[in-house]
Amino acid sequence: MADAALSIEGYSNRVKDALQEIAEKRLRPSLTDPNFLVLRSRKTIFEHWIAQLPGNELSILDVGGRYQPYRSLFEGRIERYIGFDLLHTDFVDVVGDGESLPFCPASFDLVIATQVFDCFKEPHRAAQQIHSVLKPGGALLASIPSMAPRFTDSERWRFTASGVRAVLSIFSETNVVPELSSIGGILRTTNLALHSFVPSRILKRMARSTLVPCINLTGLVLEALHITSNDQFTPNYSVLAIK
Repeated sequence: MADAALSIEGYSNRVKDALQEIAEKRLRPSLTDPNFLVLRSRKTIFEHWIAQLPGNELSILDVGGRYQPYRSLFEGRIERYIGFDLLHTDFVDVVGDGESLPFCPASFDLVIATQVFDCFKEPHRAAQQIHSVLKPGGALLASIPSMAPRFTDSERWRFTASGVRAVLSIFSETNVVPELSSIGGILRTTNLALHSFVPSRILKRMARSTLVPCINLTGLVLEALHITSNDQFTPNYSVLAIK
């Protein structure tokens, strides 16, 4: 029995380690990651906004929180953190649908919703649910896909900046920022295309260790130069909406 308990505990620890590894790769992607440019930009935008949020004892709801890559950005400021997702993982506290949140009104200071609005059947309803569970003056921190390939069959939508504002029109203030310019977005799409269409695993590994880092470094330089403000090809929008 003791050996079985140790085995279960060891398995649980391995699962948690795997989830934490995924979260860490999303928060601090390597140059070999095809999504490096957009993930790095999102982290920078989120850090800036989080620093401006009031309060050091925050009650946070993470909708789609099976990995929670941005939780560590609130270190020292969390009173309560609830992971909510359709899929149960060791990081998920409540399993359910984001379009029907099982929480009392005005329960949270902040709701995090990254890359989930594209999966909702009714994004407006999800926005209303999030708005309801936020306290007055509470905030939604989100990342919403714009020009991006389909990653899973559960995805339903892509959004323009105007579309994001329309979905979140119930909020008193909405700040929508492209996570990359069109140049960065095209380079990120090129990386994803290489990853998707290179025919063999060996060639994929070669591309990730050679071409992908070169494209990412080129994107870093061009984004830093602010050559264009055009965002027609941005992969996602980062969003801060205030109730």
